[in-house]
Parts: sequence; C-alpha cells; structure tokens
Amino acid sequence: GIAYLMFAATTLALYLAVLRRIAGSQFVLVLIIFFPTIGITLACGQNGLLTAALIGMTCLFFEDRPLLAGAALGLMIIKPHLAVAFAAYAVLRRSWIVVITAAAIVLISSAICTATFGVEIWSAFLQSVRDSSAFLEQGNYPMHRMISIYAALRTLGLPALASLVGQGVVAALALAVVVIAVYRRMPARESLGLVAVVSVCISPYAYDYDFLIFSIGLALLLPALLASARAWERGIIYALPIPIGAVGYLQAMQMATSVDGKQALAALSIGGFATIPLVALIVGIVLLRSSRTEAIAEAGVRCASA
Repeated sequence: GIAYLMFAATTLALYLAVLRRIAGSQFVLVLIIFFPTIGITLACGQNGLLTAALIGMTCLFFEDRPLLAGAALGLMIIKPHLAVAFAAYAVLRRSWIVVITAAAIVLISSAICTATFGVEIWSAFLQSVRDSSAFLEQGNYPMHRMISIYAALRTLGLPALASLVGQGVVAALALAVVVIAVYRRMPARESLGLVAVVSVCISPYAYDYDFLIFSIGLALLLPALLASARAWERGIIYALPIPIGAVGYLQAMQMATSVDGKQALAALSIGGFATIPLVALIVGIVLLRSSRTEAIAEAGVRCASA
C-alpha cells in the first residue's frame, strides 16, 4: 500500500506539473477531458502517468534543452513501443544531441541492469517478447482495454493476421505524419503535438492508461485547434477521449477475470475504434486547415508590406 501510494502520488504530481506547463491556460480543459483516464490509471496502479510525463518532458525540452529531452526520451525504454514516433522524429530532425543522449541512457541503464541481475535477464527478456506476441495473437490480453486498431479488429472477429496487417497500415500512416511534420517545417509545438498524438497508434500493444500520452499531444495542439477547428469538431475532440479512457475499464469491472481467449475477445475494443477517427480528425485539421490559414496570413503580410 505504501509503495503504491508513493508511486501513484509522485507520478501524478509529475504528470500534472508537465501538463500544466504545456497546456497553460487550457490546463483545466485538458484535465477534464482526460479525468477518466487519469482515474483509471490510478485505480490500476499502472505507469501511464509516468510515460506521459516523460513524453511531455521530451516535448518541453526538445528545442531549447536537448540534453534533458534526450534523457526523458531515453527513459522511455520502460515502454519503448510508445516512443517509436519520437525516436523517428529526433532522427529526421537531425537532433543528434537528443538522439545520442537517449541512446546513452538506454545503454547505461541496460549495462546497470546486466551488472546487477546478470546476463540471463536478456534470455528472459527475449522469452517474454515471444510469450507476449503469442498471447496477443491468441487474444489472451484484455483486448477491450486496448486502444490499438489491432485490438479493435480482433474484437470485431477478424483473425490475428488480418488485424496485424491493419495495425501495420495504421502504423505506417502514423509515421508518415511524423515525416510530413518534419519536412514541412511546422512550428515545433505543432509538430511535436502531432508526434505525440500519432504515437499511440503505432504499437498493437497499447492500453487505455497509455492514452495519457495523447493528452500531451492535445495540449500542444490546442492553440492550433482553437484557431482552425469548427465548434462541432472541437466538441468531438473533447468528447471522444472520455469513452476511450473509461469504457474499457467499465467493461473489465463487469467481466470475470479470465485468461481464456474467447472471454478476452468477448467485448469490443471501444477505444480501438474511437482512437483512429479522433487522431485522423486532429491530424487533418492541423496539417490541412492550419497550414492553409498560415499561408493566407503570410500572403496577407506580403501584400501589406508591398
């Protein structure tokens, strides 16, 4: 109980401090939108608050303090599948200080773990990866609490291979957004926000508590969305995160604990179905409408100066 209290309290405080600094005057709005997800994370004692805080620090420090950004990104080795988009972004941006620092953190922490627990941890790690892949394919995880398109398709009745293909397509599109954000030279706040938003779409293994990373992206993108999104679009963006964060947990409360694949696939992954259109809506507004608004504003400035 004491360990849980210490972990939950410290990670919550860190997450709120980072989110407050990113969201600014929109902090309360973001907090309300993601309150169910925060509550679920605290209820199950998971590390979503910690990973969201690390991603938030990566975004906060990326431009001005790359050593700190790299350190935060390197600490995401605890959940590396959720940091793929940011690793790609750092490489594409040629932010070598971030890349080298993150790699150093990974190598140093791995060396410390090996020295402490012995080289056999690596064979255990590889076996764990194989086991996790098999369990995911068999549907032995609580798919209704996952937010990936893989989980959504599996709970819809599609076989594992077809669901994995769907996940691959979505992951490729998510990485394409990262590439576009870099090569269009978008403002850092918007490009990092897009990276955070799409980062939850890459791995098939992502739960509702991992969705807190999305809150970092939304906080970064809110100024652009407030300027470019229509009222009904903002309503959807504010409303959809609530069932994504809450419905899976409510389903879990109603279901008996079981490792039976049929039981695990019995309830739909609402989060998996809702995450993709939510991300697509935000990405479309930021990439298409915001850029058009900026182009019009720049043209107006040039005309005025002429």
